[in-house]
Amino acid sequence: MVIGTITVNPDSPDKYLVEVEEGETLEIGRKPSPDGKRKLVLPFPEVSGRHAEIRCKSSGWTVIDNGSTNGTEVNGVRLTPGREHILNPGDKICIAQYELVVAPTTGNQVEDTSSTEEQDRTHLRINLINATILVGDIKGFTSLMEDYADRPSIVMQAAQNVFEMLSERINKQYGQVEKIAGDAIMAYWQGDDSFSGASMQAFQACKTALELRDIIKKLAKDTKLWPFKEHPLLLDMALATGPVAAGAIGHANANTSLLGDTANLVFRLEKLIKDDTIGDIVVESQTYSMASKHFQFEPLGQFNVKGRQRAVDVYRLLGQL
Repeated sequence: MVIGTITVNPDSPDKYLVEVEEGETLEIGRKPSPDGKRKLVLPFPEVSGRHAEIRCKSSGWTVIDNGSTNGTEVNGVRLTPGREHILNPGDKICIAQYELVVAPTTGNQVEDTSSTEEQDRTHLRINLINATILVGDIKGFTSLMEDYADRPSIVMQAAQNVFEMLSERINKQYGQVEKIAGDAIMAYWQGDDSFSGASMQAFQACKTALELRDIIKKLAKDTKLWPFKEHPLLLDMALATGPVAAGAIGHANANTSLLGDTANLVFRLEKLIKDDTIGDIVVESQTYSMASKHFQFEPLGQFNVKGRQRAVDVYRLLGQL
């Protein structure tokens, strides 16, 4: 059942219409899908292979940027990779030189913001959720940037390509990419308040961290993707589980950021990883207790962490049992 349409480049003589069925997830990218799956192909170099996707349900439509190299915009606002953005009829999605105008026939409704536009600019929404957060940081990135100070774009492009591939795996494992900033990526898995819900999110996060480590090992061997012989590609990762404030400031459709003690803790855990380790994965006690039945861990001891009155138990994630 068709529940809406997408008009590609509506102001161009070459415009065309794409009909979307209920429950369909329409992938958008530069090349056709290798398995023959239906895909909106935008054949332009600045469009990534798996650039974005539009999820079309009867209850409403959303769009998500899959960690693309050049980004996705909705109504002029750049999306945070991995974060679902609600779509309303008439919204304009910009990908490279392409403009897509969505027209859902059910679900989301256009909001009249004519009288509240000014208030929306300072709109604040906070939701308390339970999450397992993952932070990954490319090892030795500062010295790499120093060595390529005259060609920083080469380094940033390589890092973006790496994070694009990592984002794809995170999304496949039900995670959400909160942000990509320079040499770091932050993602999270949200569960409910029950023990089983928290255990599932911790399991998915740990499983994904191990998969990301394997991906990094493969990418490190690709000299076209990572052409820095003196700076091998390594990714340090840390995970932490606990309550977090998921908040957004600005327009009602602004992307969400993670705030609070758990978010602060995971960054400080990542900084505990020593320079001489090869792509470590560390977790704190909450993540360990939730995932210890499924994964092998090595205790590293207790560490004093800024902002914590008590020392934090830290464990190294070794593998899946």
